Amino acid sequence: MRTILHSDLNNFFASVELKKFPELRDKPVAVGGDEQQRHGIVLAKNEIAKKFNVKTGDTLWQARAKCPGLIVLPPHYDEYMHYSQAAREIYYRFTDRIEPFGMDEAWLDVTHSLRLWQDGEEIANEIRRLCREELGLTVSVGVSFNKVFA
Repeated sequence: MRTILHSDLNNFFASVELKKFPELRDKPVAVGGDEQQRHGIVLAKNEIAKKFNVKTGDTLWQARAKCPGLIVLPPHYDEYMHYSQAAREIYYRFTDRIEPFGMDEAWLDVTHSLRLWQDGEEIANEIRRLCREELGLTVSVGVSFNKVFA
């Protein structure tokens, strides 16, 4: 039977931005587009902003209405690509069968890696640990026999 992992870097854009601004970790933060160019929507938010019901895709004025203290940071796609590629390098330690889905998600077929690891859960735990220690990011990793359930 196949073993498939689904990896999703948590609050990805916001998490990368908070690495640069650790003083904002305990404040509601969103990454948003440029309101002057009519791209003023929430692209990502941290857990604190989520508690105020700020959602990806909200206009920035809607998000600020829900969360008056919201701090909006501009996106830095080059940095997100760097961390995305760094996460994939971690995944490649376990398998070369990786199917990216955007910058922050991927499916990994680790079926053939099970000769070296106890099971998919052990690999998932190791990926979580490595992303946290090496990248300073948290990642959710689901394990199943196919992509839909992972």
